[in-house]
Amino acid sequence: MDFNHANSPSRSSPNFHIGPYRIGGPYAKYILFLLILVYAMNLLDRQILAILAGEIQADLGISDSQMGFLYGTSFAVFYAIFGLPLGRLADLWVRKTLIACGLFTWSVMTMLCGMAGGAASLTFFRFGVGIGEATATPSAYSLLSDWFEPKDRASVIAIYSTGAYIGMGLSMFIGGWIVDWWNLSYPDIANAPLGLKGWQVTFIIVGAPGVLLAALFRTLKEPVRGYSENVASIQNHPHPFREGWSELASILPPFSVISLYRRVGFTAPLITNILAAIIIVALGSLISHLTGRVTQWVVLGVGVYAMFSWAKSLAVRDPVTYAMIFRCKSMIYVNLAYPIITFITYGFALWLAQYLLRKFDADLSELGMVLGLSTAICGGVGVATGGVVADLMKRHIREDAHTFMGLISGILTIIAALFVLNAETLQEAYIANAFLQFVSVLWTGAAGGIITTLVLPRMRATASAFYLAMGTFLGLAMGPFTIGYLSDTFQASGNTPSDSLGLSLKLALLVYLVVAIFTVLLFRHYRQDFNSREARAIAAGEPAHP
Repeated sequence: MDFNHANSPSRSSPNFHIGPYRIGGPYAKYILFLLILVYAMNLLDRQILAILAGEIQADLGISDSQMGFLYGTSFAVFYAIFGLPLGRLADLWVRKTLIACGLFTWSVMTMLCGMAGGAASLTFFRFGVGIGEATATPSAYSLLSDWFEPKDRASVIAIYSTGAYIGMGLSMFIGGWIVDWWNLSYPDIANAPLGLKGWQVTFIIVGAPGVLLAALFRTLKEPVRGYSENVASIQNHPHPFREGWSELASILPPFSVISLYRRVGFTAPLITNILAAIIIVALGSLISHLTGRVTQWVVLGVGVYAMFSWAKSLAVRDPVTYAMIFRCKSMIYVNLAYPIITFITYGFALWLAQYLLRKFDADLSELGMVLGLSTAICGGVGVATGGVVADLMKRHIREDAHTFMGLISGILTIIAALFVLNAETLQEAYIANAFLQFVSVLWTGAAGGIITTLVLPRMRATASAFYLAMGTFLGLAMGPFTIGYLSDTFQASGNTPSDSLGLSLKLALLVYLVVAIFTVLLFRHYRQDFNSREARAIAAGEPAHP
């Protein structure tokens, strides 16, 4: 049995086409280029908060842990919760339109962040940025999987991922420059237009280009799902939004309980869901009491419960997709190993610039320019290099060798990060940081390639959305907050702000021990799980096509 289209054109030549457009050809590369721009806008709008953190903290009077919540958890939970139904929608609807709508939404919300008058309104608009950005990468992974052949998938996803580091780099460069320019132009804020401060103007400026890019993206061609592999798959659903709402209702409390009850009644899945809610509330209350950070754990608890509810609902609504994600050992390990790496990725993305500012009293515009260029160039080259290396390892060493990219990247990251954090001069830190930005992202393409090859084409966006959700919870929601919380704790013990933050960043590197364990487990199971993909899908109930 296989999953081939009965009437699909021959693929004996690599020059097969989608209509007049060749898979992997010039138009496919144009799609890739625009997706890189979208991803750059995604991270530019998300990451701009890092270079503005000091200005915002001084203006709004918030602590390191509160800034970690504002940067990470407030964005991450909404990104993850809405990423799952939007990933499902990407598997059922027109992906280019979904990306365009999301890009417009998060760009407008970023501009509204510039109108925020306090921490509460800024947090609310960050919620909106998270919802809008959740549309992008699951849809992009799905599109790229159809526009390029499987043999190039890790490289293509890695090249797409360079957009993230371009966006992060631009956020540092542009953010530092705009703030300094505005503050020099209007030293007395009372004379500034609308009384806006430098950090507020920065949000407005960086959000505007996304509105225009959204209009351009809407004009692209949409490929047939599964065509690059000649695999039959569900195309656009007749009622995608009904399905999307059903997916969202399966996640958001209390709709999740109602939705599950309507599907299965008062049975074991519903009882398990209710028990999970009770346990999460109890643990959240305990941790909130111990840490004194109620908002962090309430929001995170809602997100964890939403993820659990989604998984239980998916098992009822689409047992094949559930089995391919949650009953595959390789998928479980890749969804732990690589998202845990993002604990460091997001933690350093927020706090490294602030550490250098505190330790060396650096000029904001200079720091933004140097760190921005390092992130854009070294990070972009690093993620592309990692994807190419992963594909070469698959072809020339063994088909599962690329599963070790996370461990390789982790070892090199620890070395580079310690050089940065122990640098005696700002120039030494700059040089070490360039190497850090290169090696810390070598794993990215391999992770995306593994996720999309272990499932069927019709469920790639859903699997990608879950993978990204794991990254947002384990990395974005926990990394910045945990480092900020440790910094606050060390400062309360009498350490200086720079020493406290530096020690917190060093301790964060210990998470790579956990990454190493799950990477080894991934390697042990990947080959068998990859080779049994179709058989496992059929065993779980997927129709076999002759």
